[in-house]
Amino acid sequence: MMNGYHGKILIADLTNGKLTDEPLNEKYARDFIGSTGLAARYLYDMVDEKTDPLGPDNPLILMPGLLNGTSGPSVSRWGGATKSPYTGHYGDANAGAWFGAELKNAGYDGIILKGKSSKPVYIYIKDGKAEIKDAGHLWGKDTYKTQEEIKKEYSDNRVQVACIGPASENLVPYGNIMSEYGHCLGRAGLGCVMGSKKVKAIAVRGKTKLPMADPEKFREASRKAMTEVKEGFLSMIMHQTGTAGWIDSAISYGDGPTNYYTAPTLPESSKISGAEQLEKYQTDSTACYGCPIRCRKILQIKEGKHLYDRVEGPEYETLMAWGALMGLDIDMSTAVYLNELCNAYGFDTISSGASAAYAFYLYNLGVISEKDTGGLKLTWGNIDAAIELAHQIGQNKGFGAVLAGGTKKMAQKYGRPSGEAVQTKGLEFPMHDPRAYHSMGIVYATAPRGADHNKNDAYQVDSGVVHPDLDVEVTDRWADDKAIGVVKGQNFRNLTDSLGICHFAIIPFNMLIDMINASTGWNTTMDELLKAGERTFQMQRALSCKLGITAKDDELPELAVRPIPNSGQEGHVPNMGKMLPEYYAIRDWDKLSGKPSKKCLESLDMPEIAVDLGAK
Repeated sequence: MMNGYHGKILIADLTNGKLTDEPLNEKYARDFIGSTGLAARYLYDMVDEKTDPLGPDNPLILMPGLLNGTSGPSVSRWGGATKSPYTGHYGDANAGAWFGAELKNAGYDGIILKGKSSKPVYIYIKDGKAEIKDAGHLWGKDTYKTQEEIKKEYSDNRVQVACIGPASENLVPYGNIMSEYGHCLGRAGLGCVMGSKKVKAIAVRGKTKLPMADPEKFREASRKAMTEVKEGFLSMIMHQTGTAGWIDSAISYGDGPTNYYTAPTLPESSKISGAEQLEKYQTDSTACYGCPIRCRKILQIKEGKHLYDRVEGPEYETLMAWGALMGLDIDMSTAVYLNELCNAYGFDTISSGASAAYAFYLYNLGVISEKDTGGLKLTWGNIDAAIELAHQIGQNKGFGAVLAGGTKKMAQKYGRPSGEAVQTKGLEFPMHDPRAYHSMGIVYATAPRGADHNKNDAYQVDSGVVHPDLDVEVTDRWADDKAIGVVKGQNFRNLTDSLGICHFAIIPFNMLIDMINASTGWNTTMDELLKAGERTFQMQRALSCKLGITAKDDELPELAVRPIPNSGQEGHVPNMGKMLPEYYAIRDWDKLSGKPSKKCLESLDMPEIAVDLGAK
């Protein structure tokens, strides 16, 4: 058995209702470590262009990060991978909270769901044993009630549940897997795949001891790392205001897209900023597993249409996507209500908000009317219409069913230019505008699953927040010398994702190495770990290409590169004609196919993928 792992994966054959344990592929684990990296490597062998994302042959793979369940700081991140029903190619997602740690504590290094159940079920795992349970009584319930019901069934509030809501039951293509009341595996439709398999939830509980090479050395290294994270500058900021603290910066720098990428960032968004929440609404903070940062904010809303005595506050992405992007001047009460709707139904707030905002844009252009929207007047700022759209998306009915298909399909449906739908590879931009931070243009264009700010937080780097041990030069946010920095950042973030470490936790490299080696006994180096991050990124890119992505898909939509002079962007747009070829050269990707070269893949110890992909 490998130290740092339990050495087994749970295989759920849903068609036949059978659960079996499969030995962990030790080479895959050593090369891709865990979470989305390891999940993607397993996925590569199991899908191709012909695989139906909602068919029984498309697996859903869920895996904890390497350090999940240990005493390391901020090691809560777990992930999953599948062929996305939303984009039609590679899809992955990453989340925090406690599920990943509990899955590791329950004795497994991952779960692979195969086939399709004939009826709603859920899977219960405890201390290395698993069973399939009937979920007929849970089907139709929202994500909050589902978790409550399962915890009641076992009289144990420490049972961790990853579940789907009505949106994924209704096969909304960007349906999420939700856990711990608002944490989600979002963006790529992993929840929709889970819904297609009739799996309502996975519940885990355990106290299985994780084998470690040197437990005492690990505890010593993790104590030092915990102190570093607690005292870190970014940690302190995130502890105070959470991700919503970025709103004021977004207003200043033009980073928050407004009126569907056509206007300066809505200044009224300051009413729902992290600073405003801290001053008026915040009563407490909560943490993910093992995290001293405690960036999740507990709010009390005493005024407005929707009142809450205790509720988790929305994240930055949701506040902007279901706010300024539609031109909504919302108060905190409405912001929380919209967030709770999305989480209860269980769908992605970025793609749903962007699709709704695109509908507002088309309505205000006169392209669509109330005949198309079912009577809704989508004038900029119409809050009631936005709320109704959230309900319709969650139910996948009416005009909401059109929005559930996303902006790319909406542009096709209404005969609009493809560059008007602000997405890459079928996935909508997150709420960081590449005209505010040019590096994000490269990040969005090249991320394997489509536009993805989690593969590289370059907007933070360009604001001066960079890991001190990572050799990345901070240049002007409008400079066009970003290619090498983006490459390094993507490799690093693929590494931290695989390890299960939160992006907000800045752990010195020497302490990180000590923790990993004490856990696994690998005797690895930072260069080897960063190579593993590069290997993971290039493998995910290869998988995207295997599923149909080519170089022509690595482009930014025209609407998102129109200058907005009177804004925090000051009329700047990223020079993709310069940056993208430089990036391709560094990555060694073919200019037409977009595939990593044979030499590149072989240098990263993936000759079998080079052969399968037909790399040159």
